[in-house]
Parts: sequence; C-alpha cells; structure tokens
Amino acid sequence: MTESSRTPAQMVEDAIESVLATQWNRDPAVVLNSPPGAGKTGVAERLAVQGMGVMRERVMLTTQTNEQAFDLARRLCRGFSRLPFHLMASKSLAIPPNVASPNLTVIHSAGDLPDGPCVVIGNSAKWSWLDSDQRLFDLQVVDEAYQLPDYRYHQIAGLASRQVLIGDPGQIDPVIQSEIERWRCDPAGPHVPAPRALLQRHPTLRPLSLPVSRRLVQDTINFLQPAFYPTMPFVAMEPVRSLNFTTPGIAPMDTPLDAVVGGASLAFVELPAMQTGEVDPELANEIVWTVRRLLMRGATILGENGESVLVTPDMIGIACAQVAQVNAIRERLGDDLANVFVESANRFQGLERPLMFVQHPLSGRADATSFHLDAGRLCVLLSRHRVACWIFGREGISRQLRRYAPKGDRSLGISDDPEFEGWHANMTLMQALSRHGRVYPVPGRDSLDRSA
Repeated sequence: MTESSRTPAQMVEDAIESVLATQWNRDPAVVLNSPPGAGKTGVAERLAVQGMGVMRERVMLTTQTNEQAFDLARRLCRGFSRLPFHLMASKSLAIPPNVASPNLTVIHSAGDLPDGPCVVIGNSAKWSWLDSDQRLFDLQVVDEAYQLPDYRYHQIAGLASRQVLIGDPGQIDPVIQSEIERWRCDPAGPHVPAPRALLQRHPTLRPLSLPVSRRLVQDTINFLQPAFYPTMPFVAMEPVRSLNFTTPGIAPMDTPLDAVVGGASLAFVELPAMQTGEVDPELANEIVWTVRRLLMRGATILGENGESVLVTPDMIGIACAQVAQVNAIRERLGDDLANVFVESANRFQGLERPLMFVQHPLSGRADATSFHLDAGRLCVLLSRHRVACWIFGREGISRQLRRYAPKGDRSLGISDDPEFEGWHANMTLMQALSRHGRVYPVPGRDSLDRSA
C-alpha cells in the first residue's frame, strides 16, 4: 500500500504501532512529535498499559500540571477499569472527587510505590522531589514534553531506564524565570524544551511523528502546517465539519460568519488600523458582538451522528495573547454568555472548543516584540477549534511585520532563532490568508455607533 493510498485511520494505526514497537525493541529514548489534536495523550495511555499489562514493567507517567495528571488518571481508570493505577501527589493537594476511582490509589512518597508491574502518574515537579536516587521504573512517558525545560527533565530522567517524550513542537516554549543569556548559543541548553535538547545531544535519534489531527479540519491544516510545522506534514481525520445558520445573514458584518458556511474554517476579521497597546476596547466589543450574532442567528454544527446540534455558549472559546485583553472581554460578557470560556493563549494549551474567537497578538501594536512574534503562541491560538476560528486584528499587520523584520541571531552561532522563526510563521500565515481571500474588513462596532 502506497503512502497516498492509505486512509487517515490507517496512517494513525501504523504510527501507533511504530511507537508501541519501540518498547518491544527496548529503544532507550523516543521522541514523538504530534500536531494539535492528534491524540498524543491516548498514545501515552497505550504505552503505559502495554508496559504494565503486557510487558510486566514499571511505568511512570509524567505530566506538567496537576490538572493534566488528574485528567490522565481519570482517562486510564475509566478506559481500563480492570487495571490498577497509582497517582503520585503531595499530601496537601486536594484531589477532585471526579478523579476518585476503585482502581486508583493515591500515594505521596517513594516508600508508597507498589511492588512489581505498575503505572504511576505524577507531575514533573512532584517527581523531581521524590525521596529516592534509585532507578525505580523501566519506562518514563512524558506527556506535553515540549512544556518541560531540559533542566527539569534532568532532575527526573534517572528514575527510569527508558524514555518516551511526547509533545507538540509547535506549542509555546516553557517559561523560564531566570537569566539565560549564557546559554543562548547552546541548542541543548537547560532552557530548551526537553525533546529538542535530547535530539541535539543524540543526533542519531530519529524522532517519530503522528500524521493525523483528529481536531483540525483539512482547511485549517492547509494554513497552519506550512507556517508552524514546515518539516512535519500531517492531514485531518475529518476533512470537513460544517457550520450552518437557521437565520440568513443580512448585514456586511455577517460576511465573516457566512464564510465558514462556505467551508472557510479560518477567517480574519480586520478592523481599521489603530495603535491600541495591550487593551483594545473596540476589538473586544467586536468579538463579543460577533459571538452574540452567531448565537442570535441559530448556529448549528453537524454532530458525529449526523444530526445538527445547536451551538450554545459553552461550545465557544475566546483567546488572547494578553491577560489584560482577556479581562476586557470578560467584562463585556453578560450573564447569558457566562459559559463562554475566555483565557490567554498559555492557559488554552491542551484545551479545545468547536468554535474559537481569537485576537491576533500583533493587533494594534506599534512594534513587533519577541513575545508577540512567538510562533508557539499564535499556533496555540489558531489550533484550539474543531469547526471554525475567527481571528480578529487591526489592519496593517503585514506592513508591521515587514517594518520589524528581525535581523536574526545566526551570526552568533545560534542554530535556532525563535524570533525570526516567529516572524516567518506570522508572515507566512498573513500572506496565505490574504492570498486565499480570508481577510474580511469590518468598520467595527464603535464606528457604527458613532455614525448612527
């Protein structure tokens, strides 16, 4: 069977088999790259269950937050109800009631670890404080590994004989609080995400990848893959998911909404040019108005069973780069929109909604700093949706990018240049949106109110 003749489901099955086979081959280290919504946590579950239930090994599952550990524990206990699991947590941590399960045991120290084959779940911080310097496990599986800086990975790598690092290379890099200038020229420095540093130290290590996104539709992938994953091709499991309205659009501002009905899963809503800084009240008004307009027109999504599902506020997400803009939008949501989830890009990592409304990080700015050019931040914003995403921004972002093109640090001997890569990703995306007619100028709510 040729590569082009395989269905997405067959591609997923082959990729998972390849990952599982690395454990039978006793590969000492594996890096598994995953596009957004490709089911990387599901692969971590299968590796853990294979290790304990089939290979009779001791497996540690490492997450980056307590919430991720809770979610993984819930999924494992419900999906494999006949197998025992353990959750490593501090004594002061409150375990949510919905995590409790007859086949889950909460433990607090190395002395509580079970004997024999097991799966123990815990976040990286808790593992780093484990009161033992012995190799306690056969396999460590790190979920969301690109959120783990290499210096923290070194604190826990010695707990297991083999390592599998699973993550999305297009996401936001770990936040480092200390000064890192002395390591800027080191591609395997302690601040670098653990999978990248591991690949730099071991160049013969060939990373694997998941080739199919279950979340994103193919139209979105056509824009995101060239901009954020140029060396990692992938396709959609479901090429199209449809959005429809029971009430037709009658105003020019309905055009970006109606574009999704025609198959455009990404649409850029462009307000008039203006320098606004971190908070843009008019843009916040426009986002909230558009959300209300979508619900007012009776938006429906074709569900998995083929039936139309009416869109409700809890199916909608709003994400911004700046926390101040997040708060500005929250202030404008009434009680009827209380279930719309509004957060920053960092806090939206790992989450999804059928419909997303996001603010472009460069919108309304007079400059283009490394924070606002960050490719991972924009990638997170544009990859949380299952059906459609509307990007809101001020006119002139492409001109702004050309005006502030970074000089780059390659002359310093730095192989990776995040600022230039972010600039290139932003420019690639904006050019593609313009080329495919996905930019929809609107006058803005405040302008209409003043002219009325």
